[in-house]
Amino acid sequence: MKLHKFIFGLSILLLAGYSVFLAVKFPSIKEIIPVHYSSGGADGFGSKMFLWLEVGINAILLFFIGLIIAYPQKAFGKESDFLETSREKAIKNRQIFLSVLSVIITLIFCGLSLKEII
Repeated sequence: MKLHKFIFGLSILLLAGYSVFLAVKFPSIKEIIPVHYSSGGADGFGSKMFLWLEVGINAILLFFIGLIIAYPQKAFGKESDFLETSREKAIKNRQIFLSVLSVIITLIFCGLSLKEII
């Protein structure tokens, strides 16, 4: 299995696990939750449905990152002026970077609202 597929799969599993966890805990979450924080603490409030918006935005971002990873020739073009020694190595490095970025994005989106769920 290629490394970038494994890493990207982790972000998909994280999002799926978070979605299941949110679905199980959703009835016990308060109806109004903080959605914005400043130095003084929470200063913006909204419905608990906002938590599903975060899941949706995360899923959309993962979809587009997944497209770039799956079709790198279309995303990165056919130019030969890469810093790496070959085009294949350059594409592989970019796929790994995007896979790691997808995990970071998923951790950020899931971590932002975890405090309200637990």
